Amino acid sequence: MLNKVQVLDVSAKRDGLYNFLKENNYISHIVIDDLIMLLDIIDEISKNKSIVKNEKLIIDLVAKHFKRSSAYIKLLLDFLKIQGILNDGEDFNLTPKELLIRNIDRYYLTAEIIRFLLLNVDWNTYLKSKDIYLSLESRMYIFALLSQTTKKLIEETDTLRENGIYKISYFGSINKLNSSLAFKRISEEVFERLNLGSVENESFIPNDIGRRIFEYLAKDLLEQYDKLLDECWDYYDKGNFEQAFDIAKSIIKVLSFVPEAYNVLGCVYIKMGDIERARDMFNFAIDVYEKTSLGDFEVDFYISLYYNLGLSYYYMNEYFRALSIFKSLKKTIPYEIDNLDELIEGIKHMTIVGPIN
Repeated sequence: MLNKVQVLDVSAKRDGLYNFLKENNYISHIVIDDLIMLLDIIDEISKNKSIVKNEKLIIDLVAKHFKRSSAYIKLLLDFLKIQGILNDGEDFNLTPKELLIRNIDRYYLTAEIIRFLLLNVDWNTYLKSKDIYLSLESRMYIFALLSQTTKKLIEETDTLRENGIYKISYFGSINKLNSSLAFKRISEEVFERLNLGSVENESFIPNDIGRRIFEYLAKDLLEQYDKLLDECWDYYDKGNFEQAFDIAKSIIKVLSFVPEAYNVLGCVYIKMGDIERARDMFNFAIDVYEKTSLGDFEVDFYISLYYNLGLSYYYMNEYFRALSIFKSLKKTIPYEIDNLDELIEGIKHMTIVGPIN
């Protein structure tokens, strides 16, 4: 998660984001140039006594003249205010700190710009949802990262939803999200100006540095997911299935493609006796996991998904399918899995013995 914006100071401590940007040789030249341009304009306005110093009017005029959005210009003005470079009042004057922003280390300035812009874009207006456990700061990274999802996965998700297997989350499927006017507007106002990617065919596509920055910014988010999923399993192990279910659903409302959240839902559905829905959750989780892991499988999670899927077929009396999955697990995984041999032998016995009239 991004820390609170720091006030620009040449002696300020350089943090992880600063070091990351310097290591990757990334400076947001376009936005910095926009800030310098804005400083020059404000300086001229402050010297001209005849100009009406109405902030909204000035924002609209600057935006129109330089072909920027008013929302973007306002963000830059707010950045100057919070840094103490622009007086937050009717005077509309620059402070002596103006020289600082013109001469400060550009890597440091870039870090503070990214920190501020990503925290202050009006995400809350566009990305509202109920029962969100993840913070607003984390959600914006999700939306950035969502744009990298493969087209094939999007298409298959639509198919699953149309067949009633997968119910669409609050935010909608990723393709609809990417093509939404809200996401496009935010992408153009912030991501493109930061040179993190571009909007192509109504979809934001991160460039190489954009992907690396989003990946870096998402580190805390991934840790947050791990904590939430640990909470899910803790509640599940204690028999509080409703709480486990609610947390898993809240994760899916924010990001539809977290396979372990579907694994939790499947286990809860088994406890509820809704075995068919449990099977669908496990199948979907496996499908997502195999398409997003890029071959880098976590063995314990892989076992959990397939074991649970086999168990759901077992409870549905589809013994041959269950047996096939369990035997495949035994053959693929080099170490012993609890109860697996007993299940295999039990199913073999059940399928060998014929029915009684």
